[in-house]
Amino acid sequence: RVWIWKALMTARFHHSVYSWDYGSEVKSLIGKPFTPAVKRSEAVRYVREALQINPYVRAVRQVDVTFQNYELTIFCEVETIYGEVRVYV
Repeated sequence: RVWIWKALMTARFHHSVYSWDYGSEVKSLIGKPFTPAVKRSEAVRYVREALQINPYVRAVRQVDVTFQNYELTIFCEVETIYGEVRVYV
């Protein structure tokens, strides 16, 4: 659960201490002139990409993304080898 939260909260390609496979690109959507539907679909894709690199993650199931009042909220269900985890970010 901690790894999932940290992977989603860490900006990908921003910190040299992490490999380029680690982190999420969700923050790159800030300030982009995309429609809300495009932003949601891209955010879902970024969440899946960030989590599926971990060999302990079997599947990323339900991913819900909402943009409201300049705030991004992510809910996802992740199936790991240890069981199912629900994450709110």
